[in-house]
Amino acid sequence: MLKTLRDTLLAGLVIFLPLAASIFVLYFTFRWIENLISPAVHKISGFYVPGFSLLLLFLTILILGLLSRFALGRKIIERLERSFLKVPLLRTIYSATKEAVKVLIEGEAEKIRGVVLVEYPRKGLYAIGFTSGKSIKAACEKTGKNLVNVFIPTSPNPTSGLVVLVPEEELIYLDISVEEAMKIIISGGFSQGETKESKNGE
Repeated sequence: MLKTLRDTLLAGLVIFLPLAASIFVLYFTFRWIENLISPAVHKISGFYVPGFSLLLLFLTILILGLLSRFALGRKIIERLERSFLKVPLLRTIYSATKEAVKVLIEGEAEKIRGVVLVEYPRKGLYAIGFTSGKSIKAACEKTGKNLVNVFIPTSPNPTSGLVVLVPEEELIYLDISVEEAMKIIISGGFSQGETKESKNGE
C-alpha cells in the first residue's frame, strides 16, 4: 500500500515539476514584459488593461515579420539595422544577439558544427560545448594552432555561458544532436541524450 502510494506520488512529481517550472518561467516573463511596457502604454493612452502588453508585443513581432516579406519592409528594417550598427555598444549587442537567434531559431547548420566535450574547468573534468563554423584567425596565427570556437552553456539556463578557444585535436565530438545536448544541460544532466546508434537500434 505504501509502495503504491510512493510510486504514485513520484509519478505525479515527474508530471507536476516540469509543468510548474514552465508556468513559473512564463509567469515571470509575463510580469517582466508587463512592467516594461505598461508604464509607456498607460502614459500614452491614459489607461491600461492587464495582458495588453503581451498582445502589443505579439503584434509588433507579427508586423516585423510581415515587413520582412516585402521589399519595402526589408528596406525599412535594413535602414533601422544600419542605425543600430552605428552605435558602438549597441552594435555589439545587436549583432551578437542576431547571430545567436539565427542559430537557435533558423537552425543554421554551418554555424553549429557539432556537440563536443571540452576539458573544463580543469584537466580530467569535461563540459558539454557547441562548436561554431568559424575560427578567430588572429588567435590561430598567434598560437600557431587550429583553434575552434566553443560555446560552453550554463545549466539550467543555456542562454548564458562562456566562449573558449580550443585546439581542434583536443575536442571530443559527441554523436548527439544539439537538441539532445540542450535537454541534458537544461535538466542538469538528468535527461540523457541518445546516440545515433541507439536510435537506429530501436
